[in-house]
Amino acid sequence: MAGVMYASATGGVSTSGEPAFGVAAQAFSVNYLKALYDKLGAWKHIRNFTADVSAFGEAVNIPNFPRLTAVDVLASTGVFTYENTGITRDQIVINKSKAVAYSVPETVLLQSKLDIRAAFADEAARAVSDCLDHEMAKLIPSLTTNSVGTLNADLSEAICLEAIGRLVRNHWDVSNPDDMVWILPSTQFGIVHALKGYAQSYRIINTNTNDSGGNDIRAALDTLYGIPVHWRSDTELLVSADAAYGGLFARDSVGIAIQRMPTMRQPMPIPGTINTELLTYALFGIATLKQEVACLLKCQ
Repeated sequence: MAGVMYASATGGVSTSGEPAFGVAAQAFSVNYLKALYDKLGAWKHIRNFTADVSAFGEAVNIPNFPRLTAVDVLASTGVFTYENTGITRDQIVINKSKAVAYSVPETVLLQSKLDIRAAFADEAARAVSDCLDHEMAKLIPSLTTNSVGTLNADLSEAICLEAIGRLVRNHWDVSNPDDMVWILPSTQFGIVHALKGYAQSYRIINTNTNDSGGNDIRAALDTLYGIPVHWRSDTELLVSADAAYGGLFARDSVGIAIQRMPTMRQPMPIPGTINTELLTYALFGIATLKQEVACLLKCQ
């Protein structure tokens, strides 16, 4: 497992020769990834990849397909002309390094009925998911291909529909709303809720895959014309006191690559204290892939 650390019985980093090698950290990784992908983050609606990376600066290469079209075949001979599809390679550089680190009193670990380590894995995943959404929001001001709305003015039905229309003009199939996502400034929360296209929808965030008879886990989510809405208060979206940016992203517009096996250090006492550290590192990268299927929304 690339990039995973384990504490040994002697206080150093464990080796594969030790009996307990990998057990705790592997369990953490499973809990962490399950929690990460169970969350309804905005990044779940764009291209996201888990990658076997172990070092900051590594690159994940993905193919970038243009819009493919059919060509005519001459019926009498079967002759046809090959199209130069121009398939290119996009790179997502792993250039974001995040740590989730907490100091936990020993009494909490020993006396709590809750499995603190499992809870930490879930909360660490929540923190990383929020970081991914934040990085998406940071891309919005740089969207230049499509732009709708006016700064210092509220969003409207016409503006939001025009944003969707910009994607349609660039041949994006809008039949699956979950292949798109709005990231909107929290300043427009009340305005959007009053629009005719607003609704609260239920999405499956974890499908039941066992025979226990359990139900799929669902969560309520704000939607605008069926497209999930995620509210952000990031400073990058604020142009001034009365002006802000939002964005509409199609799945192919942005790519995120996330380290498949996060680095988790086995809980270790903090010298000179009665506390234990819970610590995990996460590496990921994000890149704009196809700006033509994303849209900047100007508002207030």
